[in-house]
Amino acid sequence: MAPAFFIGFAGWGETESIIFFLSVHLLEAAITLGVIGTAFGSFFPTLGILRALRSPLFLRSIHVAIMQYLLFVTGVMGLTLPFPFSILIITLWLCGILLTSMAQPILIVEGVRGMRAMIRSIQLARSYLSRVFIVVVISTILQFLVFAILFTIFMPELNYTIEPNESNALPILMAEILNDPGINLAIRWAQYLASLLFFPFASLLSVFLYFDLAQRQQILNLDDLAKFSNHLFGTPLTENAESAKNSDEEVIEPAEVEVIDPDPSVDDKEK
Repeated sequence: MAPAFFIGFAGWGETESIIFFLSVHLLEAAITLGVIGTAFGSFFPTLGILRALRSPLFLRSIHVAIMQYLLFVTGVMGLTLPFPFSILIITLWLCGILLTSMAQPILIVEGVRGMRAMIRSIQLARSYLSRVFIVVVISTILQFLVFAILFTIFMPELNYTIEPNESNALPILMAEILNDPGINLAIRWAQYLASLLFFPFASLLSVFLYFDLAQRQQILNLDDLAKFSNHLFGTPLTENAESAKNSDEEVIEPAEVEVIDPDPSVDDKEK
């Protein structure tokens, strides 16, 4: 979150929001790698994750995160449409966010890239829609609760007042509140502290949700995951994965084989 934090204080608000959103989804990919490494090792492979994210895997994860960000922007733009089109777009937007919430774990585990990862997440979520809905909605509610508590802590005291009969002044008052520097600073601090406290937990929920649904559909191959973890983090292989790896090794045979006769002839004995 550090790049987005410093970009925000530099005054680049739009760039800050993009970097922040991409960082949140990149965290899901990192947590997926950590869960795999921990499952086949005895520690959380932090350094191994950082090394893995220097590979093309990082660019693939960013690609999926950009597609998730474009989906998010589409929903925000739908707010500007007239009724009832705005309701329709927002409904589709929320359903899209719900169904594509497992795109990053799918990229890491199944190796499905780009739009295919989004489509694969939709296919997987549709089979267990109620389970996905419960996990994502509860996670979102908890996120708003954490943000609200932190925002209340950093919220400055407001001196704005409005008379009961001046209802027309309410939009002007709300605009002044949103443009208040103290309010913007409180939102930024609450946003980043909530991300540090909550998003690792939310990412872990998304990863566990994917592994749960994938196991229910019996599409997980533990031997392949063990090889993947061994390749990235050096964790020990399972017995089945070790035997499969040994069977894949090339067997080198000698070019010429000398046959020794174990029973020498009578002439050889006389010599």
